[in-house]
Amino acid sequence: MFKKQLLLAFVLFLSVAATAQKNPFYYELIANDSKTTNFVFGFYPNTYTYVEGKDVDGYTSVKCAVINNAKGDLKWLSDYKIMILLRNGKMIRSYTTVAKDGDYSCSYYVDGGVTHYQYFCFHPKFTNDDIDKVWLVMSDDQIFNLVYDKNE
Repeated sequence: MFKKQLLLAFVLFLSVAATAQKNPFYYELIANDSKTTNFVFGFYPNTYTYVEGKDVDGYTSVKCAVINNAKGDLKWLSDYKIMILLRNGKMIRSYTTVAKDGDYSCSYYVDGGVTHYQYFCFHPKFTNDDIDKVWLVMSDDQIFNLVYDKNE
């Protein structure tokens, strides 16, 4: 019962936060029974940006949030990826950036009770309207289908 109340509270929090921005989002609460792992992952498709230039290969970046509700640190690994199914049937995957720190770093720790923002990068150009489904892939056997909230 407590887990359901906690999940509802996080969904409400994310909904309120997204309503203030009027942005739909994808999310998932990921926790184990002992709550040593207890975080909410949010993916905000309206924050996409496409960057291209003479000295850089084009890429699309999308902002995500990791809200660590556990008491201990959460280690985020560089092999955690986002998979996106586009409406045209194409499946794309985020890639590991060369950034060692900052918003584009793919490996970091999130302190207990802290929210960390990260940008996931993708080679193809796409917009939020092109997205059909989103997954967080944390390992071969930990694939989370993110829930879409239209924020209506």
